[in-house]
Amino acid sequence: MENIKEKWYEVMYNTRLDKLVLKKPRLRGKIIRKIKKHKFITTILLAFLTFSILNITMIASFLRILQNI
Repeated sequence: MENIKEKWYEVMYNTRLDKLVLKKPRLRGKIIRKIKKHKFITTILLAFLTFSILNITMIASFLRILQNI
């Protein structure tokens, strides 16, 4: 039922085929739909990426400080 509610607005009329067809989902729309559906996993992945980048930045900064000594 939920799937039907989400896709009712994606129907369009194709004059060449003379019938109603579903729009092809765009990549951006697919990604946004996955993010909304899997919020917990998305939050964990975002936190992991953020902390990884922060860790790499801190290590590089520490190595620069060691080279100056």
